[in-house]
Amino acid sequence: MEKLSVVIATKNEEKSIRRCLESVKWADEIIIVDDMSNDKTIEIAKQYTSRIIINDSKGRFHKNKNIGIENAAYEWVLSLDADEVITPELALEIKNAIKNSNKLGYYINRKNYFLNKWVRGCGWYPDYIIRLFRKGTTYWPIEIHDTPKIEPKDKVGKLKSSLIHYSYSSFGQYFEKFNYYTTILSQEEKEKSVRINRRNFILYFFIKPLYWFTRKYLLLEGYKDGFIGFFISLSSALTIFITYAKLWEWQREL
Repeated sequence: MEKLSVVIATKNEEKSIRRCLESVKWADEIIIVDDMSNDKTIEIAKQYTSRIIINDSKGRFHKNKNIGIENAAYEWVLSLDADEVITPELALEIKNAIKNSNKLGYYINRKNYFLNKWVRGCGWYPDYIIRLFRKGTTYWPIEIHDTPKIEPKDKVGKLKSSLIHYSYSSFGQYFEKFNYYTTILSQEEKEKSVRINRRNFILYFFIKPLYWFTRKYLLLEGYKDGFIGFFISLSSALTIFITYAKLWEWQREL
């Protein structure tokens, strides 16, 4: 009988981690890779598993996801974030999916919530990501918004049930992560040797932000989600703007 390892990367997730762990305590193994939390995340995690690894990712938290995968004891791996929850329906589907399966992995759809509202527009739903896979078939790319991939594609199935993603519970939490993510994104652009100059200034600070707002709000129907859809669309544009503003700031200090 196939067994399952659940891998969760954490950092200061005391408000979310228990809900996540409760939803996967049926798994054969739970591995926590913690990014130097200074709250009660580890204390709570110890109530569910002894497989806890501490690693300072230095802002590249996908590294910790890969460390968890590498340390998984079983053939099948379910990779989760601390603010995600596996429903009973999805848990049953996962158990059935890994029994005598000829697949290498499975896409799982996410129902993303913002301030406890399920967001259907802005490209937030459907949101299929490979999260269940055989160990050794894939990994998490280091880039912040990249996701696992498996080849050949016909060896990847798709589960019907969705996992619940409580992405942001408050604007305060959002802006705290906003600052963190834009710093990482600006570092990625710096590593790609992107430079801000007079010729591309309009592109990075006007055209790209406007494109992302238009895409999220109009093309991906964020307007149907009311103010939250408007906020997500606007903040997507602001993410682009602030990312390149931080890059410009770094160049200025050289």
